[in-house]
Amino acid sequence: MTGTYTDVVEIVAPSSAGAGETVPVTIKIKNTWTGPVHVAAIGVYDTEEQFISWLKYVIPAGATHSFEGSFVMPGMDVTIHAFSYYEDIDGYWRYDDEAAKDVSLAEVFQGTISRKELEYDGARANIPASVLPQGQSGLVHIWGRNDMDSNQKMGIWWQVRDPDGAVVEEYATWETYWTGPGNAQEFIGGRFNLDKPGTWTLVVQLVMNPNNQVLVDDYYGTLCTVEAAVPEPEFRGFGVAEYQTV
Repeated sequence: MTGTYTDVVEIVAPSSAGAGETVPVTIKIKNTWTGPVHVAAIGVYDTEEQFISWLKYVIPAGATHSFEGSFVMPGMDVTIHAFSYYEDIDGYWRYDDEAAKDVSLAEVFQGTISRKELEYDGARANIPASVLPQGQSGLVHIWGRNDMDSNQKMGIWWQVRDPDGAVVEEYATWETYWTGPGNAQEFIGGRFNLDKPGTWTLVVQLVMNPNNQVLVDDYYGTLCTVEAAVPEPEFRGFGVAEYQTV
């Protein structure tokens, strides 16, 4: 509806938010009168928690003013109510218009990269791995843990770079089914050759919610350090067949 002097034309706020998240709100009020009007705005959620309290502004004729505030999202759906008041000629504030908007409680996805291992020619080491000999065959193993109270489908993406910054492996997948609360899912990539000495790097992202994926944990750092192979001496095969004494 439109009031006598004002119109709450819009409530700008997200349609959903997670519990504990700060929810920004803008209340836009238009002066529908032919002259300037002294307007006050009130913003309330759940009919009792006031987060915009009597913000006042003289709005010129036909203009719209934005009143801004915020609140912390509780653990449930809420409805924002915006009210406009105008100052009457007797100095009293009169109610004039209102509007409402729902903000639903968003599911907050929680997961952890609980374990990282590098397999190399039959051995395994926690990532970041210590010095490895050059020429090993590497294979990354990543475990993602579901930290929620419900079953969740998890996905993974990672990228391995050699000491020169070249990408030697890029891997991405979603688990086939789902992982139960508190359980972990192992992801295994493809093999690559640790053929360059120096520091190899790994970037990992653990995600949930395939329809609108959410990043829940990540890792940016060292995969391993590869030690340069020592060349064998040219005379390694040399031996003394016999000798004589004089």
